[in-house]
Amino acid sequence: MINIQIFLEKYYNQEEKIILACSTWPDSMFLLYKILETNYKSNLVVCYFNHKLRQESDEEEKWIEELWKKYWFIVEIADADIRNIQKLYPSRSLEELAREKRYAFLNAILNIYESDKVITWHHLDDKIETFFFNLSRWSKLTWLINMTEKNWAILRPLLNTEKKDILQYLDTNNLEYKIDNTNYDTEIIRNKLRHDIIPQFSIINSNYKTNINNLMLYLEDLKKYIDSEVTKFLKEQGILIFNSAKYKINTLEIYWYFYIDDFNSLSKFLQKEIIRHIYFITNWKSTIWLSEANIEEVIRYINWKNNKTVKDIKNMKLKKENKIIIY
Repeated sequence: MINIQIFLEKYYNQEEKIILACSTWPDSMFLLYKILETNYKSNLVVCYFNHKLRQESDEEEKWIEELWKKYWFIVEIADADIRNIQKLYPSRSLEELAREKRYAFLNAILNIYESDKVITWHHLDDKIETFFFNLSRWSKLTWLINMTEKNWAILRPLLNTEKKDILQYLDTNNLEYKIDNTNYDTEIIRNKLRHDIIPQFSIINSNYKTNINNLMLYLEDLKKYIDSEVTKFLKEQGILIFNSAKYKINTLEIYWYFYIDDFNSLSKFLQKEIIRHIYFITNWKSTIWLSEANIEEVIRYINWKNNKTVKDIKNMKLKKENKIIIY
């Protein structure tokens, strides 16, 4: 069982507000109760966002409002009628719009309390479920890793905690929580994974959760190493070209750059990772719309003979000038 006191000491000082995203379901309520056992309990800000997608959500909202009178934490609540909002944006999914509005709310709370961190309730079972969900859709390391303890503003202290341990703790201590009955609808892909498919791995190995988690931790280390090699190359190239008088470049238009010959001296794997990195930093830290075909297209562009040309893929703009790629 995780020691929340030690986790909070790692990321917070004694004056900081602890912003907790709360759904009222077991995972987030477990975190809420555990934080109330720490020296940081007076810092707790519980945030509930009502998507108006379930009949029970209004009851949950009222319940969390009542709960603060018992435990004296700060509570912040907002709501949005996601179904009506979707009518204005029919091409957007309910899940996408709900996530967008929820994170806009959390960002506003972070600004109000001058914080740069929000705690979420994702646990080991969520992490494994997302691994398989993404495995069926993507092949990129980032999506297979999917959840880390700290990712930008998000902190996830429960990634090594199983759902069964969370429920056991709550039930043993008679701590109240709410249940989302839609989580049992196996017509929903994630629920089918959770209830029907992933549990089958226990037939092969009862320790499958630990093994899959170890694999994801290995992939996380691998990603960190690859990222360090990519950023090292691009940083060295930037310094090399900036200090060189070999090529005349209009520096007013330059952000970063690399030599085409040096790029071509790298392995094909690293070349692809460099393209992914450039796309990532120019597209709001996402590679979701970057395909393997896009990457191959960019590599072919880099090696075209034509000079002073521009290549655009979404917000990634590459310019070729005097054997240098500018981005």
